[in-house]
Amino acid sequence: MVLLNSDEHAVPASIRVLAVADSDSYLKWACATLDRLGPADDAGLSRSAMIVKTPIAPTTGQIAAAVAGSSVVRPSVLSLRELGRRIREDVPDVVLIAATGPVAEVLARVIVRATGDRRPALVTGLPGMALPATREGTARRRWCDAFVVHSRREIEAYREAFAVQGVTPDVPLAQLPFLEHTSQNLGTEAVKRVAFAAQAKVPDNQPDRVTLLDRLARLSEDGFEVIVKLRARKGERQTHNEAFPYDDLWEAEHARLGHDRAALHFVDGPMAEWLQPGTALMTVSSTAAMESLALGLSTAIIDDFGVTPELLNEPFAGSGCVMSVADAAEAFRAGGPDPDPTWLDENYLHGGESELPASVRRLAGRRAAGNLTELRDVKPWQRSRYIRMALQMYLPKFLYDVVRLSTRPVRLLFLDKKA
Repeated sequence: MVLLNSDEHAVPASIRVLAVADSDSYLKWACATLDRLGPADDAGLSRSAMIVKTPIAPTTGQIAAAVAGSSVVRPSVLSLRELGRRIREDVPDVVLIAATGPVAEVLARVIVRATGDRRPALVTGLPGMALPATREGTARRRWCDAFVVHSRREIEAYREAFAVQGVTPDVPLAQLPFLEHTSQNLGTEAVKRVAFAAQAKVPDNQPDRVTLLDRLARLSEDGFEVIVKLRARKGERQTHNEAFPYDDLWEAEHARLGHDRAALHFVDGPMAEWLQPGTALMTVSSTAAMESLALGLSTAIIDDFGVTPELLNEPFAGSGCVMSVADAAEAFRAGGPDPDPTWLDENYLHGGESELPASVRRLAGRRAAGNLTELRDVKPWQRSRYIRMALQMYLPKFLYDVVRLSTRPVRLLFLDKKA
């Protein structure tokens, strides 16, 4: 039995979708995205996930947290060679490549080379707010058949960015999987607690991070309980490396700054545990801000260090929520800030059904009909960067370190063979 989609391609009665992730945040996004492709009891939709071994692969605890509450069975952790063999033997209809750009590029090449003319449709995206649409990000993903976006502003931005690369993938609009689309409003109580959502990349320097901790501690002195919500426990790898962990900085600097050690509380785990009545959310640019706004909680994007592409907070300009730490404290006491409704609709809190399920069905139909865009290989965007990443994924760490430190050029013949 087959169905016809709007492009008049026969859609298989059974569609198999495989997600391949490389890190904790991408695994969470992959599991949530798979869940939203259709009802859990949809017999015509098979969903599974795998993790490819990389230097940023999630720990056992991170994997358990990522799949918690998902219909995805605990994913296998495979080497790149094992993944290539698995896909060659049992080709899925669609692969969701949920990985950082350099890893995604390696995965796409391995999948295409392993499957040839039988290749699956390739879908990819980013696990959070994805503006601006960068040249590097789209260049490393120019092989995709579909790129998932999560806001109306992202649609045109990514169409234009991919056009620069000479490709026109589908750009389906979905909703950020972690957002609670509900009429429930948790922001009716006076703010007693401020939760700061930390990020690995911003600010990216130690002085600014210490300054931020100092200003957060002053909120504690003003009567708020202040929680610093960390992205990971000590020793756990993240999608992006964190050079100056907040908890380590606080341990080293709180006395010099004149604060009691207990002025700040450091926690980890799901953000949702801390987005409760009586709590306000503060961040530099974390997507946790969208989760907080969706729940009607007081939310502030701090601009103490500016509003710039480097700080990843430019998308919040015009939201009505951008302000300093000190001004945010005053706004929290007054029951604000008040986000702009038009901005919310354009930026991640849009209504309507996700376009991704229909896009996946179309792609499965095109694959069944042999009408996917011809893609016999994936040409690396930057060959030197590609080779470094492929080496890290193919080789044990000790052997990679030997190769990396070698002063003689290495001929990577295995990179030109099918994985």
